[in-house]
Amino acid sequence: MDNQNVRNDRLRVTIFPNGSKVNGKVTFIFINEPWTSFLSRCSERLGFTVKKVYGMEGGEIDSVDHIESKEVLYCSGPQQTHFIPPTDAPTDWVTLNVGGKSFSTTRSTLTKDEGSMLAKMFSNDWASQRDYNGFYLIDRSPEYFEPILNFLRCGTLVIDEDVNVEGVYEEAVFFNISQLIEPLQTLVDKAKKKQTSLTRKELISILLTSSVNSPLRCQGLDLSGCDLSRLDLSHINFSMTNFSKANLEFANLDNATLKEANFSEANLQGASFKGANLCRSIIEGANVRGADFEDRGGQKANLEGAKMKGAHLEDCNFSGANLRAANLKGCNLENANLRRADLAGADLEGVNLRGANLTKANLIGCNLVNANFDIRTTTPWG
Repeated sequence: MDNQNVRNDRLRVTIFPNGSKVNGKVTFIFINEPWTSFLSRCSERLGFTVKKVYGMEGGEIDSVDHIESKEVLYCSGPQQTHFIPPTDAPTDWVTLNVGGKSFSTTRSTLTKDEGSMLAKMFSNDWASQRDYNGFYLIDRSPEYFEPILNFLRCGTLVIDEDVNVEGVYEEAVFFNISQLIEPLQTLVDKAKKKQTSLTRKELISILLTSSVNSPLRCQGLDLSGCDLSRLDLSHINFSMTNFSKANLEFANLDNATLKEANFSEANLQGASFKGANLCRSIIEGANVRGADFEDRGGQKANLEGAKMKGAHLEDCNFSGANLRAANLKGCNLENANLRRADLAGADLEGVNLRGANLTKANLIGCNLVNANFDIRTTTPWG
């Protein structure tokens, strides 16, 4: 008997967002309850703040007394000022509220990447919260979401110049858009490299504005691929700087500090390294033809522990240079001047020493397996 009285004290109704016949919810109206209580219940059921309620014919309802049992009602948010007739069938079109900006698109667009979070959200009846307009709420940046949506629409990634590509990458990862993650990662890496690398013009500007009374420190710069040919870079501290694939042809690097610098595949032809410190530097695969490392005035070029595997060292002047424990495996040292050079413990396996001058060079502990000598080579032993 008590249960029957409870059922008689309430009315069962179905509520929809204004203008829609999908995602409806069943709720109850209790007889004589305040109208604000019913609006709060509708808001909770639909996931947005309900301010107005309309009947099937579009008339606004503002009292519990005006509602019949099993009636269908349409609820609108604070910014919807009028009744929107509902469509007769579910539509493929949906509207998203992404960080406060609305995007209208289709479910088929959002579900193109079947493994993505968006596909999971819109291929099923996803229990997503909605705003007062009934738009699906997505708490992400609209600026970074827009390129993702456009890619799903047309299959082409377009990012405006003023948009941070790393932000778009994070969106692709968040929504698991598999086709975008790898190309965006590549773009992020390129952008970071561009931000940290210097151009020839920028380096010259640094040189011109630096004080002549204090040593210039340029440690750890990224100068890869930069054209630095014929510049005077002497006495500068370039420790751990990346010169890979840079053009340093005929550059002056006398007395420069180049410890652990990376010159892999760089063009160092005719460059001057007198008195330079290239300890543990990487010069693998570089073109060093005709470069000058000669010891003059007691300042030895230091290439101890340098990695020079496969470098082109023809006609180089290493007179008096420190090449202890350097890796010269497979290098071409044809006609190089190694007079008085210290090559103790160096790896000279497979090097070409045709015509090289090794007079008074220190070859103690060297690996000379398959090294190529000929009658033109001047050796310490005659």
